[in-house]
Amino acid sequence: MAACKGVKKNTARKSAARAQDYIQSRVYVNSTAAGSLRVRRTKQESEQTRQHILDAALREFARRGVTRTTLQRIAAAAGVTRGAVYWHFANKRALFRAMRDQVSLPLFDRTELLGADGPDPLRAVERFLHSVVDQIEKYPQTRHTFEIMSLKCEYVDEFRTEIKRHARSCRELSSKLALVYARARDSGAMRSDLSPESAALDTCVFITGLLRLWLIDESGGLLRPHVDELISNHVASRRVGAGTPGARATRRSTSTQRRAPGAVNGRIGC
Repeated sequence: MAACKGVKKNTARKSAARAQDYIQSRVYVNSTAAGSLRVRRTKQESEQTRQHILDAALREFARRGVTRTTLQRIAAAAGVTRGAVYWHFANKRALFRAMRDQVSLPLFDRTELLGADGPDPLRAVERFLHSVVDQIEKYPQTRHTFEIMSLKCEYVDEFRTEIKRHARSCRELSSKLALVYARARDSGAMRSDLSPESAALDTCVFITGLLRLWLIDESGGLLRPHVDELISNHVASRRVGAGTPGARATRRSTSTQRRAPGAVNGRIGC
C-alpha cells in the first residue's frame, strides 16, 4: 500500500510539473508574440516618422531653398523633434540624398528606354526624351525634387559631394546615349559626319537645358507649347539627309501630328 501511494504521489507531481511547464510555455509564447507585435508597430511608426520628415524637407527645400532651410525648421514642419530628425538622418546632406533617392528621376533613372532594341535607334532616343519631360510634367514629387536639385541647391561645402554624384550620373547618361548613336550610325540612320560621343554630349546639354527652362516657365506659355517640336527637331538633326528641304517638311509634319488633336499645352491629352 505504501508503495502504491508513493507511485501515485510521483505521478501527481509529474502531472503538476507538466502543467506548470505548459503554462509557462504559453506565457512565453504570448509574451513573445506581444513583443513581436510591439516591434512591428514601432518599426512602422519609425518608417512613418521618417517619411513625414522627408515630405516636410521636400516642402521646405522647395519653398526656401536648401541652404536657408535648417533641420530645426524641417522638424517643426514635420511635427517632430530635431532629435527625431537626427535619429533618421545624420545631417542635411543625408536628408537631401534620401529625398532624391525616393523618386525616380527620369533623366537618370529611365535610361532603360535607350536600350530598347528596334530598327531605328534614334526613335529610342526620341522616346526617352519625351518620357523625361512627361515624368516631370505628370508627377509633382518628381518635378519638385528635380527643381530643388537644379535651381534651389548650392553645391558647396558639404554638398560638393552631391554635385560630383550628379556629374557622374551625367557621364553615365552620355555614355549610354553614345552607344545608341553608334548603333544608329552603324545602321545608316544617323549622319556619318557626326561623332556618337559629341552627339551624346549635345543631347545631354539639350535635355538638361530644356528641363531647366521648363521649370522656369511657370506660366507655361514660353517653352512648354513647343517641347515636342524641339525634341523632334533635335533628334531629326542627326538623321541622314537632315537639313534638306524634304527633311524639314517631314519634321514640321511630324510635330503638327504630335500636337493634334486633343493637345493640351502642346502635349497630347490623356
